[in-house]
Amino acid sequence: MKLPFVEPDDDIYLNISVVLIIIYYLSSTKRGVLKMNNERIHLYEYLVRNPQKLSYVLRQLGKGNLIVNRDDYSVSAISYNLDPLFDRDRMKYILTILSQKKLVCVSYKSKEGFMYSLTESGIKIVEELEGEYFSEIKLYAKQLVSTLSINVSQLNSILNKLITIGVF
Repeated sequence: MKLPFVEPDDDIYLNISVVLIIIYYLSSTKRGVLKMNNERIHLYEYLVRNPQKLSYVLRQLGKGNLIVNRDDYSVSAISYNLDPLFDRDRMKYILTILSQKKLVCVSYKSKEGFMYSLTESGIKIVEELEGEYFSEIKLYAKQLVSTLSINVSQLNSILNKLITIGVF
């Protein structure tokens, strides 16, 4: 029997907001080099929604420990729900919406693929997002800034190790 309400993780507006926050903080380096492609958005979205896993990845990269405002040892935080990591269609759908609503600028680099940054409208939306959940997502995204110099294959390797051996 299906419950008569939408799971928060499936809410399209919540998902769009999380992706906007990720692009806001992580779309480019301090020098303005675009870094946010489909694969990186997908990885970062998974990590900001899973702070225990994010903390592990940061430690493995030597980027320090995650600053967590609370102890998050709920079932969803420590469980291995890997579905979001392999749901490429969901992320394509979100990015299509963002593009159609003119919330992101899209450019193409031959080696990295499509690269994303926010338009003025997208920036305004992120700056207006309030609440404890969005504040935490913003905090986690800021802590991922130090990983922009790491290539995606190295991030994938660490995440694969986490999934394979199941450590925190």
